Amino acid sequence: MSLRLLVSLLAFLFPLFGAEAGKTAQLTDVPTIYIETENGSNITSKEQYIKCRLVYVDGDSVATYPDTEIRGRGNSTWWNADKKSYRIKFATKQKFLGRHFANARSWTLLANHGDKTMIRNALTYDLGRFMGMKFCPAARFVDVYLNGAYRGTYQISDQVQVHKRRIDIDEENGWVLEVANNNSREDPCITSSIYRIIYNLKNPKDEFLTLQHRIAIGQWIEKMERAVKGDNFADPELGYRAFFDEEDLVNWYVAAEITGNIDALYSIYMYKDADEDKMHLGPLWDLDLGYDNSSERSLLRAMEAYLGLGDRPFEQLIRRMWQDRWFSDACAKRLNELVANGLEQYLLDHIDSLSTAISQTQAANYRIWPINRQVFSFEKHVYHNTYREYIADLKNFVKVHIPYLQQAFEQRCTAGIELADIPTAQHSNDIYDLQGRRVSNHRSLPKGVYIQNGKKVITH
Repeated sequence: MSLRLLVSLLAFLFPLFGAEAGKTAQLTDVPTIYIETENGSNITSKEQYIKCRLVYVDGDSVATYPDTEIRGRGNSTWWNADKKSYRIKFATKQKFLGRHFANARSWTLLANHGDKTMIRNALTYDLGRFMGMKFCPAARFVDVYLNGAYRGTYQISDQVQVHKRRIDIDEENGWVLEVANNNSREDPCITSSIYRIIYNLKNPKDEFLTLQHRIAIGQWIEKMERAVKGDNFADPELGYRAFFDEEDLVNWYVAAEITGNIDALYSIYMYKDADEDKMHLGPLWDLDLGYDNSSERSLLRAMEAYLGLGDRPFEQLIRRMWQDRWFSDACAKRLNELVANGLEQYLLDHIDSLSTAISQTQAANYRIWPINRQVFSFEKHVYHNTYREYIADLKNFVKVHIPYLQQAFEQRCTAGIELADIPTAQHSNDIYDLQGRRVSNHRSLPKGVYIQNGKKVITH
């Protein structure tokens, strides 16, 4: 056995031996990051950076970044978890993940602590690429030591910000808005007068954010929301479509429904360049509670836009758009295109490849963070003793939710009615009404719309 293999094996078996004992040792088969804060200080703020030294070990390659800064990251996840997420900032721009990714100072280390698979955010990066979205935050898994203590599996990801390989707009005059709620409100922000939606102003930043910018952004928000609510909302030139890039709007929304992300309609980024009239939506992000991982509401057989959650007022805008035949047809068409292009199998294959890729690191992670215990009150309260069982739950969501969405979108296009939680038993001639009740297994039914074998049946 080689010395390097022996060191790696010992690190894998005894992950708490500390950074000092093997400062350049790679713990598992993913890279290892060692972070030492100045004077061993604890990271207690998600606003104020503290100085640190970072060492990145990937096989025989060791990179040291002595003049780095680190702070906390997140909202409720920051305050309610021992395994915390972080934002790191290098002294100069770094191609931290290689030439295919951003050359930037700011990066994130995601703990993925409420997601027992730890791959939901990474899976969504793959989904964004499958859909051809302009910017998908990166996903590379690493083991992290902080001040000599092993902290578990983390995911390096892009900071959502203006950058040539992130949100590619003018830094001084382009706009980036984040739809938020009271828990994620940040100054500066604007609360709209029509739908009472909070918009955090993420760009322009600091000295570039002039009074003229604030006024222009506020006027755009007011006009957009009035167009959504107004009588001409479905008019392509007078309604909401005059304010949004149509392709991005449909792609982003369909992706939000595919991922079943409980946070999708309040944790939203949108952006436009200075010379553009229409806003783009994206990227997809913050998916730790996606794919039916929320205790608040199951989205296994439910649509994101029809949950009726009061702290997500953007739902009202999307429900209004669903009343426009163009929007409903565009969403159904896009979903059907994705399914025809192999969406379901693509996601299942990537669940397999991602879970295999982190097989060693997740095992080390769950030796210090018990796999069968609650972390957050808002995560799904279904706990297993093995990692494999959580992966099976994630795959089951994909298999059930995507066919459900096709059915739900189709019904909203053709019938304009609310969809109930309809059983999806296979190879059955049973017929269900739109409230999910089994009504008959013969043809003598009143005129209406029914479901048989997961498909719409219209009787005349």
